[in-house]
Amino acid sequence: MTKASAALVALVLALGAHTTPALAIMSGEESPLAPSSDADYAAGKAAFRAGDWQVAIADLTMMVLRRPWHDNAYNMLGYAWRKLGNYELSLEYYQTALRLNPRHRGALAYMGAAYLDMGRTSDANATYRRLANVCGTIVMGFDNDGWKTGCD
Repeated sequence: MTKASAALVALVLALGAHTTPALAIMSGEESPLAPSSDADYAAGKAAFRAGDWQVAIADLTMMVLRRPWHDNAYNMLGYAWRKLGNYELSLEYYQTALRLNPRHRGALAYMGAAYLDMGRTSDANATYRRLANVCGTIVMGFDNDGWKTGCD
């Protein structure tokens, strides 16, 4: 051990004697998400969470006119239109989300549900196989419920 490394070890040990134990870094509580800086997107998400499909559609439509690359907004638009019973328009929005992000798990799952609602079981099965393929390539993630793999 060199003089410098010995001095560093001595300093660390000396400082350690005067410190308090470390506090836990995870509370188990979910941190609140910062609101979007895009007012239309923030309002659209709030309406979406509240199940106010017409307001969600109006706000999210305004947002995608300015940000046509936003796959999550297209996914939410598809979901809202599906909830209002317009399956064809719903599918168009899911397909747009998937053109922007072919691995969008929500769009794949919701598109499969739309196909089932429409009685198009072969399309639903093909979509769920595609979703299973996407889920099989995701290695690992973490959320407030712990470690996840695939599409857990």
